[in-house]
Amino acid sequence: MTVKSRKLTKNMITIFAAYLATPLEELVKDEEALKVGGRLFLQNCAQCHGSDARGSKGFPNLTDSDWLYGGDLATIKTTLMNGRNGMMPPKGGLPIEDSEIEGLAEYVVKLSGREHDEALAAQGQGSFMKGCFACHGMDAKGNKFMGAPNLTDNVWLYGGSRGVISESIVNGRAGVMPAWKDILGEEKVHVIAAYVYSLSNK
Repeated sequence: MTVKSRKLTKNMITIFAAYLATPLEELVKDEEALKVGGRLFLQNCAQCHGSDARGSKGFPNLTDSDWLYGGDLATIKTTLMNGRNGMMPPKGGLPIEDSEIEGLAEYVVKLSGREHDEALAAQGQGSFMKGCFACHGMDAKGNKFMGAPNLTDNVWLYGGSRGVISESIVNGRAGVMPAWKDILGEEKVHVIAAYVYSLSNK
């Protein structure tokens, strides 16, 4: 390592230490810090969430206001530091018969405010009440503590067609985001958290 590169490395360490000492509420107002966070995001997060952070099937859009676990600064940092393991078991781990899947999917379609078969959705509501509400809530608005999605909006992580909804019910879903605390360290995670928050809070 040359003298110049050692000096550059030392300067970066000092900069990140200063960022970490800055509360996130202040860091999100620091344009230079957000530029650094953006570069770190492109290097480490864009592979899954996209260079524009809008996500893709199975990878959340980070630019909207829909958050599985919460979009406040502290929660975003916690998510980045510790990772997330989102899991819906096949058929929700419930005694749901194959003959109930179509109705349950139709009920989910109804919940999101789309045109639906009312009789079929009514049957599906009964299946939902077998236990889906335990994670998604009686009002189906989700549970951020568990990362269970809101079923009453029209935001879909894997897709919202009847076929994909049925597939999610039958096979379940498993989404894993790695913990970054041991990969990047808290100093860099702190800056990325500020950047990610800024994406949906202009």
